[in-house]
Amino acid sequence: MARLFVVLTALAVVFSVLAFQNGNVPIGILFALVAAGPLVFLISVAVRARKVPARTAAAGSEPGPLSNRNRKLAVRLIAVAVVAAVGYGGYWVLFAPKASNAAVSRVSDLEDGCAGVRKYFPENDAYTGPGPHPIGVFTTSDSDSLDLASMGADVPPQWDDTRLNPRQVQVIACLDAPGDGQYLTDCKFTSDTLKLYQGTYDVTLYEAKTGAEIGSTQLLGSTEPSCPSLTLTKSGADSIHTEPDFAAYRAALGKYVDN
Repeated sequence: MARLFVVLTALAVVFSVLAFQNGNVPIGILFALVAAGPLVFLISVAVRARKVPARTAAAGSEPGPLSNRNRKLAVRLIAVAVVAAVGYGGYWVLFAPKASNAAVSRVSDLEDGCAGVRKYFPENDAYTGPGPHPIGVFTTSDSDSLDLASMGADVPPQWDDTRLNPRQVQVIACLDAPGDGQYLTDCKFTSDTLKLYQGTYDVTLYEAKTGAEIGSTQLLGSTEPSCPSLTLTKSGADSIHTEPDFAAYRAALGKYVDN
């Protein structure tokens, strides 16, 4: 049990340091308290152990079994609490979004809001009040690269990454890798022929400032059987997918952006 406490306490210390380094002060304080808990308990037990014999000697009795049961119960409760906290710490380190300290000068610099262990951007405007809520949309291509989606010309300012101040972006939309919709045509390239499908995209939207999930939906690519002149794919892939146009983006995401 003592070794387990040592290991869990050490992990709590590590998680506390990581939390403070990532700017998450409440989580850092939580793990600092978790790390201190076993030590405080052991000190309190040692202090009581020194005081009890002096009190019981005069009465000619030994400490009762109830105090031993209470002590074991306290140890178990602390162990459960520390295990739960360290388990949450593992989740937080591996999966929870972290604050980004990176310089942001373009909307494309917000791509870490979708990539790997997601980042959020504390200096960005909050997603609150009536629209418009400026958005940055990132797509996962057939080659698994993450790219900023282009909405085309003459779109409203809240959709136009070329005109947006990246710190004013309130919403980050992340499109997963495309799935197969309806088959459209075969596309012949210099060295290969690939099937062209309408792309189907699962989309998750997050607040840029906090990383909190705002909503999710699905997008469909174009149904035009138009082959690109150049494309990149994963090794061994036999198909490619169409991308959504602005009308599709606005129909699916407009309630989060325009309203």
